[in-house]
This record gives sequence, C-alpha cells and structure tokens, in this order.
Amino acid sequence: MNPGYMPKYSIGFTSLLDEVSSVPLSVTGIIPPGLVGTMYRIGPGRFEIGGHTVGHWLDGFALLSSVTFGPHGVTCSNRFLASSWYHRALLEDALPAGGFDSPSVHWRSHLSDDNTNMNIMHWRNEFEALGDTPQSILIDPMTLATIRTRRWAHLHRCCASSPHPVFDRLTGERFDLSLCNGDPAAYVITVTSPEGRTRRLCTVPSSRLGYMHSFSVTPRWVVLVEGPFTAYPRSLSSSRRPYLRNYVWDAGRGSRVLVVDRRTGALKTTLSTRPLFTLHHINAWDDGDQIIVDLAAYADPSILDALAFDHGEVPAGDFPAPLATRLVIDVEHKRVVCSPLRCPPGEFCMIDARFSTRPHTILFAAGPTRTGEPIDRLCRSDVMTGRFIEWSSDNCFPGAPVFVPAAADGPEGEGWLLAIVLDVLAKRSFVLILDAATMTEQARAWLPCALPFGLHALFVPEEATT
Repeated sequence: MNPGYMPKYSIGFTSLLDEVSSVPLSVTGIIPPGLVGTMYRIGPGRFEIGGHTVGHWLDGFALLSSVTFGPHGVTCSNRFLASSWYHRALLEDALPAGGFDSPSVHWRSHLSDDNTNMNIMHWRNEFEALGDTPQSILIDPMTLATIRTRRWAHLHRCCASSPHPVFDRLTGERFDLSLCNGDPAAYVITVTSPEGRTRRLCTVPSSRLGYMHSFSVTPRWVVLVEGPFTAYPRSLSSSRRPYLRNYVWDAGRGSRVLVVDRRTGALKTTLSTRPLFTLHHINAWDDGDQIIVDLAAYADPSILDALAFDHGEVPAGDFPAPLATRLVIDVEHKRVVCSPLRCPPGEFCMIDARFSTRPHTILFAAGPTRTGEPIDRLCRSDVMTGRFIEWSSDNCFPGAPVFVPAAADGPEGEGWLLAIVLDVLAKRSFVLILDAATMTEQARAWLPCALPFGLHALFVPEEATT
C-alpha cells in the first residue's frame, strides 16, 4: 500500500461519533407491507481516541445500530455500547492496551476486554452483544442502552469464547464454546436450557488451542473444526503479545475435526482434513452415520492481517474471500471428505433459518466481484445446481445480509433479504430491501450518515418483542 493512499471505500473504516435515536428515514421504492420489525447490526464504530488510532479494525469500539420498520414509517438509531472498555478509554483519553491486536501492558488484559463488537443475538427475551472474550453485554432493544456486562463466572480460567452460540430451534437450548487454560487446557462446551440453567456438556483437552470463531451442532453431534491456526494455551492468558499474535499458522498440521456426542458429552472421534481457516459455520445436519457441515473456508488467516490499520492508515486490501465448503464426516468409517459448494466466494453466508440442522438448497452471501476487493455484491445461490443471482450497484458496499421469510410455512428462500449498504459517492448508508427469491430491489431506506462497515446483523419481528 502506498503511504497516504486512501481507497474509495475508506469512509467505511472511518469513525462515526454521532449517536441518534428514532430518526425518520426517507424511502425510495416500496417497503413490503409484511416487513414489520427491527433490524440490528453491530460492528466497530470508532477507531481513534486521544489522538491515537487502533491497530486493527476489530479493536474499534462497538457501535450498535437499529432500523425499525413499522406502520408509521422507518426509523433508525445508533449507540455505542457502554462497555467498561469504552468507558475506560473515554476516561483516560487513550486506547486501552490488550485488545484483539493491541499489545498488553500486563497479563490477562485481553480478558478484561468487553468491547463486544462481533455479534448480536436475541434469546430468552434478552438482547446480547458478543465478542471473543468470556463476557457479553445485555442491551435494551428499544433504546440500545447498555444494561450490564455479563461475565461467565461458571467457567474456570476461560481465555476466549466463540461469539457465535448455536441455538437448537426444536429444544430451545443454547450451546456455547469456550477455550479454557485449565489443567488440562481444553475446549469447553456448555448447554443452557430455555429456562436459563447452564451445564457443562464436555471438556475436550488439547495441547494447543485453535482460533475457534464458530462451531456446529446437529441433533446428534457437536462438531469443532480446528484449523492449523493455533496458540499455546498459557500464552492466551499470560502473554503480553496482542491476542491475535499468539496464534501461529502451520499448514502442515492440517485441520482436526472433533466430533462430540451431544447426548453423553463424550468425544466420539477426532479426524483430519486439509488445512482450513474458518470464521463462520453455515449449517450442519445428520445423514445416517454421516454428518454434513457447511462452512466458509479461507486458504489461510490472511484476512485478519488485511484488516489491520497499518500505522494509522485504513485497510486497503488484499481482501481474500472464503469459499463455502462442505465437510462430509463419516463417523463409522472415520474419514472426512472436504469439497467446495457450487457458489461464488463470499462471507456472512446465511441460510433460511427454518432449514437449520437439516439439508438446505439456498445460500445467501456477501462477496466481492473481483478477487482481493472488498465486498460489493450480494448473492443468492442454489448449491445443488450452481446457479446464482446477484445484486450490486456502482460504488456501493453491502454488509452482512439478513433473510426474513415472508411466511412461516413458505418455500425455502422466499421472503426478503436485508442489508445495510454504504454508498461511498453519496457518503451515506441505506438499508437495502430485496425480494430474496429474485434478488430484485424493492426499496432503500436512507440513513442520515455513513455507517462504518459492520459485522453481523439480526432481524427481530415485532411480535417477538411485544
């Protein structure tokens, strides 16, 4: 990257300091009458404090945005999470040490990071923001105000956690994955009942701990895919290196697939496959003695380096894109077949959630038109035929898509696809509404500002919060 070079999408990596509440939005097109509820999106929103710039995009302070579709129009709000991490930064007018890719001034400093800017979820009438540390933030869904930080006191020596818990739509259970530096160091899976009771399902010892951003659950199994991007357990909680820099890529190790019996908590088998770096699992289900796991696989973890702020300059590529990949895990014969799905490269892959833990055909994703470029299109793919339909618009950069079914019993993939899109020429963002079946544009609801690039999004129907 040339010093001082500013790519046209640099506004997406620029801080937004203004917070707004229930601002009416102008709309072009027609909002579908059946689309009633609120879309939430979380991500890094502020990158400078005290004249200093964070070292990595994922060290940006968490900004939560909401867009509400109702009978009287569309409104938006955004608010920074009042984490202790952010409060400390404001109080000291300085960036806290020990974030995702910031040096620590003392051991365990990353564990105090409650800057939960990675994911947003709604479960048991609670809204929760999550990061990669063993704590989360509970949020008021109406005002976006921070209620409190929740710490996982029931886990001993937990040094990291997945920001993507898995929910069983049939049983109502929640599964969480943590990395614990105990004796021995291990992956720990916990299960929380719909009534809120948490129990430890299993402890899987490991001499090295992998960068485990997400995992899969089927009616019979829990599946962890440990790529060869691993760290010594003790370094995760005692090193003064940035958290990210404790992990080392060694392709020669290949990937381990750990299969846990969901009923007993026993480790059923450990298998090997080619080296994969994975941030997001897509879906998983049982097929006789086989387990099918779909995930978004990178060739290596260079995407994390690509998102670094190099000497204060915004990320400017090269941005690798993952391939949706299918693992067919034969438990009886102890083998794994790994092959790409028939769809374009892309991140933030999502399915019609009604097909969770069972075979799906339709896959939505956000990806680049050209290799190495940032995300600039949304795709709907049929993974059986390889046919795909895309939406794109000049100078527009969409974020994570959210699928909203038009009817509870409608066909797979029939409904609306929502995404927050940054228009770099207009210097404003808008909420894009597509007909998910045809990927044709229905409407745009224009925000009063340019939202920084975000991470995950969530749509909550009005009836789910009343």
